[in-house]
Amino acid sequence: MPRAFRIPMVSALVPSAIVGAFAVAMLGVAGCAHRSTPVPAVPSAGPVTQYEMDPIKITAVAGPDGTHVEAFDAAELFEQAGKALSDKRFDDAIAAYDRVLKEFPEGRYVRASLYNVGLAYQGKKDWEGAIARFKALTDGYPDSSDAKDAAFQLGSTYAEINNWPASVQVLARTLERKDLSSDDRLEALARRGFAQFQLKDLDTAERTLRSAVAFFHQKEAEERFETDFYLALAMYHIGEIAHERFRAVPLRLPEKQMGIDLEAKAHLLLASQRQYIDTIKLGNPGWASASGFQIASLYEELYDAFIHAPVPPDLLRPDAREKLDIYYEEVRKKIRVLLEKSVRTHQENLAMMERLGVQNEWRDRSKLAYAKIQRLLDPSYRPAFVPDTAARESAVPAGAPPIPEAPASRSGGTTEPPAPMREDEDRGPKPHPVEGPTRQIM
Repeated sequence: MPRAFRIPMVSALVPSAIVGAFAVAMLGVAGCAHRSTPVPAVPSAGPVTQYEMDPIKITAVAGPDGTHVEAFDAAELFEQAGKALSDKRFDDAIAAYDRVLKEFPEGRYVRASLYNVGLAYQGKKDWEGAIARFKALTDGYPDSSDAKDAAFQLGSTYAEINNWPASVQVLARTLERKDLSSDDRLEALARRGFAQFQLKDLDTAERTLRSAVAFFHQKEAEERFETDFYLALAMYHIGEIAHERFRAVPLRLPEKQMGIDLEAKAHLLLASQRQYIDTIKLGNPGWASASGFQIASLYEELYDAFIHAPVPPDLLRPDAREKLDIYYEEVRKKIRVLLEKSVRTHQENLAMMERLGVQNEWRDRSKLAYAKIQRLLDPSYRPAFVPDTAARESAVPAGAPPIPEAPASRSGGTTEPPAPMREDEDRGPKPHPVEGPTRQIM
């Protein structure tokens, strides 16, 4: 068991005149012990210089070659941990940061170590470990700027494990802080709205996301935002909310009711499409490609809604089979234009991604959807008409779509780990909402 000896922190007041007097006195004692030597008067102390040094630990360590002495300080350990984190040696980084926290619990590297060890846990996708470290920082040092950055990381990490209520709560507390920059506030609003959207609280999510867009427009004349990512996130998900409402509208008989339902569905399609188009106009490649895919999906989903809509009961009688076939053929001709619009939009979206060099899951999904719709447009293809609700609902793609990556300079828990926080930094990297078609960006 090694024995550690702590050298206490030095906070010394050392006037140079006292050093000189001490030296003269020692010379006198060495020169003649049988008589006293006059000691010069000590002048009044001059300017005082105060030095504060990190504590140093000296440990005796038993090894295969015998016992050796190991000396280290907080700065050395912190530097080693940062190198390991930069090299993605996450376990080594965790061990080194934990040693800083254990050996120097009152030192000046505690906050940065808590933050960085949280990043290391994110890097190895140990979300619970990351949550514990970021919470220790936000709870232990709530008023520090480090705690602000840890709060963003905490909300992001909760999102990684789909703990949306906790993510909403953390971001709500973050928005109460007085030290948020405009970029911080926009990010917190957008990500909180995203989490509320994941909870299917569409009305609340829409209010939060619209407040993010309004805040951006309020501030854009006064200052330049670092990124358009979170504005695009908010605008895209306002479109997604209208899209969700569009999907939820059924087409029902009798004919008069179906006309009412169709009008409501068309209104929501146009509202969603406008939001996606406005998102594309922002020019953010990730959100633009997602929006293009969704516009094409709106037309395809409306086509599916018609395909699976209920038919007049008199056409379902056994003796009316021929009439039913004619009915379906006429429906198919009338709604073919929806597929043509969808395939044209996929073509334009793929061309845009090609120009911008976008290589993401939206591109892959657009290619698959394009091929599927080309098959539906083939005159020889005969779709299976299934006029029931279950079939209609199954036409909606299952699972959360992928979400574009947040900017690297403000992300945490991404495939590329953020740079470790230096001891002298006020700010650390910021997280992304989860990737979806971000791995969650959200």
